[in-house]
Amino acid sequence: MIHISSLTVFVCLALMGSLLVSCGPSSSTSGSGAASSQGETSRLKLKNDFGRDVIVRLERLGDAGHRDVIVPARSSKSLRVKSGTYKYSAAAKGFRPFSHWKELEPNRSYTLYF
Repeated sequence: MIHISSLTVFVCLALMGSLLVSCGPSSSTSGSGAASSQGETSRLKLKNDFGRDVIVRLERLGDAGHRDVIVPARSSKSLRVKSGTYKYSAAAKGFRPFSHWKELEPNRSYTLYF
């Protein structure tokens, strides 16, 4: 695994954390209710088996914006998201971020491990 400088990772974590605070709950709450009533959501569990906090960015194909979630070390977070194709990226202090794509079907549950 390639290591990057701690300062670079710290700055990235700080910026992503501030984005989570500024657009986290208010943007996700407003869209969830309408989609839930139509059955267009999926349950997504983010499981962090890593010894460091992980920041996960979710970007739905075709939607503007993104959602950042901080998953503390050795814990998990569950959330509801609109179904569709997502690009998810994960970053942790001291390690290079990575990205993958995942198709989330309506009314299904998925777990992403970090």
